[in-house]
Amino acid sequence: MKLLEYEGKALLAKHRVPIPAGAIWPQCPPSETGWVVKAQVLAGGRGKRGGILMAGGRGELEQAAGRLQGAKLGNEAVHAVYVEQKLAIRHEYYLAAFVNRDRGQVTMMASAAGGVDIEQVPRSAIVSVDVDPLIGLAGFQIQGLKRALALDPALDRQFEALARGLYETLVDEDAELAEINPLVATSSGQLLAADAKIVLDDDAVSRHPARSAPVAWATDSAFMRRCRELGAIGVDNRERVPAPARPSVAILGNGAGLTMATYDQVSLHGVGIAGVIELHGALARGVAHTAEVIGALFMLDADVYFINAFYQLRSTDALAEALVQALQRPGAPGRERVVVRMRGVKQETSQRIVESAGCFYSPSLRAATERVLALTRSMTPASGPVR
Repeated sequence: MKLLEYEGKALLAKHRVPIPAGAIWPQCPPSETGWVVKAQVLAGGRGKRGGILMAGGRGELEQAAGRLQGAKLGNEAVHAVYVEQKLAIRHEYYLAAFVNRDRGQVTMMASAAGGVDIEQVPRSAIVSVDVDPLIGLAGFQIQGLKRALALDPALDRQFEALARGLYETLVDEDAELAEINPLVATSSGQLLAADAKIVLDDDAVSRHPARSAPVAWATDSAFMRRCRELGAIGVDNRERVPAPARPSVAILGNGAGLTMATYDQVSLHGVGIAGVIELHGALARGVAHTAEVIGALFMLDADVYFINAFYQLRSTDALAEALVQALQRPGAPGRERVVVRMRGVKQETSQRIVESAGCFYSPSLRAATERVLALTRSMTPASGPVR
C-alpha cells in the first residue's frame, strides 16, 4: 500500500525524522526563500513529468498550485498539492530501509549520490547493512552508513537520530519500504527528509486502528474496499484488461502460491483476469464470513468465476457450503459460470454440495482449467456471456 509523499512524511515526523515545513494547499508554510510546489501522486518521476514546480513569490505560488490542482501526470490524477518551504541545499543523499525477504531481516541502504533514482546509481556507490531483528539498528552499523555518506562530522548526531527514526518508522508502522530520497544537508547545517516514499504492509492494517485511511484508498474500487473490510487479499485487475481480452475470469484461491499458479494457468491462454481474491484464512472465521468473501468475488462482474482450493488439514465442505450461500444472494452469477476445483479433507462431500448447486466440480486442476477455457471460448466480446 503506497502512501503519498505528505502521508509518508507524517509517519516519519511521528518517529522524529526531521522534515521541511509543509502544508496541503491552499495552506502553505511561511518562507522567506520561496516554495516548492509538489503534485501528490503515487507513481515516481514527478519532476520529470512537470509535477514539481518552484515559486519565488505568492503570485507564482498560486499560479503553480492552480496548475497542478486537479491535473493529471500521465494517466494518474493528482490527489493533492503539497507546498513546502524551499531549502538551501548543500548536498543530497539517499537513505532507505526495507524488508529484505530473502534474508528475513531489515536492510538499510545509503548513498552519497542522492536525488536520482537509486537504480541509476552504480552499485559501488551504495552501501547496505542487514539489521538483526533481535538486536535492532546497532551503533556500528550507523557508523558504517555515515562513512558511506562522507558526512560532515557536525552532522553525526543528527544522522544517528534520523537513521534510528527511519528504522523505527519501518518496524513500528509495519512498512515494507521507508525511503528518503533525497535526504538533504542544508546550508544552515540541518539534515532533512526532502522527499519520502513509504509502502505499508496491507496485511498489518488491523494493527493500526488509529491510523487514518491513506488517500490512495479513496480511489479504490468498491471491490477493493469490500476485500479490506473482510480481511481478504484482493486485486482488481479490470482496468488492466483491454476490451479485446474479454471474456474475463475472476479467481479465488487459498494461499498465494496456488492463487498465482491458477492466475498463470488461465492467463497463459490469453484470457483476461478481471481480478483475484486470496482467501487469507477466511474459513477460520466461519462459513458465513467465507460466503461474504465469495460474494466480493462476484462484484468483479467477470464472465467466469474460478474457485481453486487445496486444503491438507481443513475440511473443504465448509468452503463448498459458503459457495452455496453466496450463490443464493442477489447479484450472484449463473451457476453454469462457476467452476470449482477442490482437493483435501471431505472432498467427496464437497463435490456433492457443489454439483447439487449446479456448478462444475473437479478435483483436477487441469480439468477445471480446461472447463474455464471452454466456457471463455464459447463467449465472444460481441455476444457476451450466456446469462
